[in-house]
Amino acid sequence: MKSIDTSQYELDLRDYGIILLKRKRLIVLTTLLIGLLSFFFAATKPAIYEATSSVKVEQSKTVAGLFLETFNWNSWDNIASESEVIRSTPVVARTCKALGLIPQDLTLAEIQESERYLGVLRRVQGQIRTEQEGDTNIINVIVSSDDPDQAKRIANALVEEYRAYHIYRRTDEARRTREFIENQLLETRRQLEAAEDRLRRFKEENKLVSLDGEVRMTLEKLETVSAQLEKVKRQTRETEMMIKRLEGLSTDSLEKVFSDRPYTESINTILFQLNSKLVDLILNRNNLLIDYTEEHPQVKALDEKIMDVKNEMLRELRNQYEVYSRRQVALEDQVAALMKRNETLPEYEIQLSQRLRDVRVNEELYALLKTKHQEAQIREREHADEVSVIRSADRGVRINDKLWSTAFVGLIIGLMMGLILALVRETLDTSIGTIEDVERYLQIPVLGVIPHIDIHEIKETLLKNKDKETRLEDLFGSHAHLITQLKPKSSVAESYRTLRTNIQFTNLKKKGQVILFTSSSLKEGKSTTVANLAITKAQEGNKVLLVNCDLRKPSIFKIFGVTKELGMTDVILGKISWKAAVKDISDLMMGKIRMDDIMRTPGLENLHILTCGGIPPNPAELLSSKGMTDFMKEVRKEYDIVLMDCPPILPVTDAAILAPRVDGVVLVYQAGRIPRNALKRAKTHLENVRANILGIVLNDITAEISGYYPLSQYQTKYYGEETGREQDKKKAWLETLERSLQRAKLKLMKSHVSLFQIFLLTVSAVLILVGMFWQQS
Repeated sequence: MKSIDTSQYELDLRDYGIILLKRKRLIVLTTLLIGLLSFFFAATKPAIYEATSSVKVEQSKTVAGLFLETFNWNSWDNIASESEVIRSTPVVARTCKALGLIPQDLTLAEIQESERYLGVLRRVQGQIRTEQEGDTNIINVIVSSDDPDQAKRIANALVEEYRAYHIYRRTDEARRTREFIENQLLETRRQLEAAEDRLRRFKEENKLVSLDGEVRMTLEKLETVSAQLEKVKRQTRETEMMIKRLEGLSTDSLEKVFSDRPYTESINTILFQLNSKLVDLILNRNNLLIDYTEEHPQVKALDEKIMDVKNEMLRELRNQYEVYSRRQVALEDQVAALMKRNETLPEYEIQLSQRLRDVRVNEELYALLKTKHQEAQIREREHADEVSVIRSADRGVRINDKLWSTAFVGLIIGLMMGLILALVRETLDTSIGTIEDVERYLQIPVLGVIPHIDIHEIKETLLKNKDKETRLEDLFGSHAHLITQLKPKSSVAESYRTLRTNIQFTNLKKKGQVILFTSSSLKEGKSTTVANLAITKAQEGNKVLLVNCDLRKPSIFKIFGVTKELGMTDVILGKISWKAAVKDISDLMMGKIRMDDIMRTPGLENLHILTCGGIPPNPAELLSSKGMTDFMKEVRKEYDIVLMDCPPILPVTDAAILAPRVDGVVLVYQAGRIPRNALKRAKTHLENVRANILGIVLNDITAEISGYYPLSQYQTKYYGEETGREQDKKKAWLETLERSLQRAKLKLMKSHVSLFQIFLLTVSAVLILVGMFWQQS
């Protein structure tokens, strides 16, 4: 067997051009459909306007703040977080209140409980989007609306409300500190007044005014050291409380950082900056939790930053705690030494010194709190203006007025999808249709090309010549397929004569030829082909025997309108001799074919038919029996050519049994009906039994596709039957329609385009189309 060169099936530009011409209707239809859809979508879409305002977000810098930038977190990488804050529910709610869309006296909780106002808030939120301008710290706020003035008002009000909200967040910490100090001032003032009152009463009771010089110096030193010791103890306790609070800090207890954190009077710039950073991060996290869950990526990123700041604060606090602890031990030793020196003093002097010390300590603490209170008031009022509006929005500009450009892009995408669909259809079509395809793929010659037989046209011809006694079921029987008898001047009949001539030149012996006709699957027209070929052979003057070897679904007796009894089965079983079972022209006259049709066709006296007879339960065993072999030997001596109609070779084995015993095998293939692999398998089966394959017949194919269109037109014009003008128009219309249907079914060149590549191209085109529509929307 010759190997097939697969390089012959690689496509060149000409082949691609043929494919595109073949599928031109699909390409044009897809292009126009998507183009019209794009135009309709752009034309019917309401006008959308956009207004843009911009804010610049900065951070105040100090020496300690610059030092903090050396940590593993970026000090100002929360531009994305601020962008989400702009679109957050609190900011949008403040904006809606400023625009009068929501009443001013409603709280955020009341707004969220009301379906009406919550719908307004969500609608405004849906109109807002934010973009970072390059790598800068500028955020563009873009508002879309069907009203250009409304888009402008929302954009301007939003940036102003965001600025106010940002200031409120920054001053909230200073306000909480001031309130805490005010409470401590009241408590310290009461303690100071109580200490002064105790001192006054003690002096009045003991008639004392002051202490002597040595005692005063000792007591003053003791008071100073004791005051320092109390301060260090207080700082140690505060540091320890902060350490414990930070160690227990988690995402579930972040609110405690605001509501219940201890006040410390120690000034540590690094801790102050870390605490400010922690407060900012927690505020941003709370804003995000309004619209997102704790599993959102942005919330998780803020959680990681909060934990990083917490660890830095813990390290700093532990270092400070160790310093305070060592200092406390030293001060306690000094107090113990001074107390030992004061043991010799009178009891009333010691009591007096204690009361004086209490008054002095409370005075110092009160003065310190007064100073801190003033600092907190100043810090609350001199907040850093970190958000500034750098560009106000102008009147909205329409963004979806690109009608013709959208339609043009739709046409381009439609053309792309049309080309892709054409290649997909061509790739999925596994049939073969042209002579070149068949000969290259099977490596066997094409003996004939049989055009499509228009049964409706044949029946119209029969109705014209119908006798009054003829029944319609007899007239429209299977013998309507005998085109060589009913329309001998047609192009289809001429194709059967061409097949007859090609078979004659296959180097077969002149007498006793036995040729078997089969196909790869059912209903490919092998019985019609062999019946018409038998008539053309008989018309040539050859003595022809047509044998129906299809003992499963016989059809020869239906085509010629004779009975199937006393046929092939009876001959093989020996019930009757083959000469007695053969039917000739007299049997045809007694059958369902009209006498006029038989007499009009010369040469039918040379045609003999052997029908199938009864349908046996074991056809394969009968065909392989000795009776079949003896029958074939005898008919070779009596006839010039014997034509056998056998079942398809792939479903059953009948044709494979007879193929080695005959002089030649002809495959009948209905173009476009079955895949190429099935046809290849049929040829392989015949070669496995050493059959002599003469060639293949392409059945039911249009002449223009196979390359014989000009010839068929020539035959029709100069050798066809004369018809009226109306009949010619109707026939031309039917032929055009039939050719169009056939072109949608036939295969020109097999494509080796990768289905995966086509899938990727299809997905890309769909994504481009969806992206374009999404951008317009």
